[in-house]
Amino acid sequence: MIKTKKGWLGIALLMMVCSVSVASALEVQQVETKGSIGFTGVYEPIGSPDPTPPESIETPPITDIAKPGGSLPQTNDRSSSWLMWLGILILSIVFFQWKKTKKQIEN
Repeated sequence: MIKTKKGWLGIALLMMVCSVSVASALEVQQVETKGSIGFTGVYEPIGSPDPTPPESIETPPITDIAKPGGSLPQTNDRSSSWLMWLGILILSIVFFQWKKTKKQIEN
């Protein structure tokens, strides 16, 4: 009985450790869209800009032009895998309980 509890505890801890997801973005891409931005009215500057803008502005090199396909991720859209692991845990508990009761009925 103690070994099975330790086994379940080990499996639960392993699932918690494996469910951590890390994401990082290191690429710069340009995306072609059919959208447009429009302005109305007349811009009237008030004096000279303070501080003065630099003479040359460095932009990162764009290596690829990505064309969107399908649907793009929505704002604040995250996938969490803990619900999947919880479902697997519940299914495994139900399966082992079913197997245990079936074995007890046969004896």
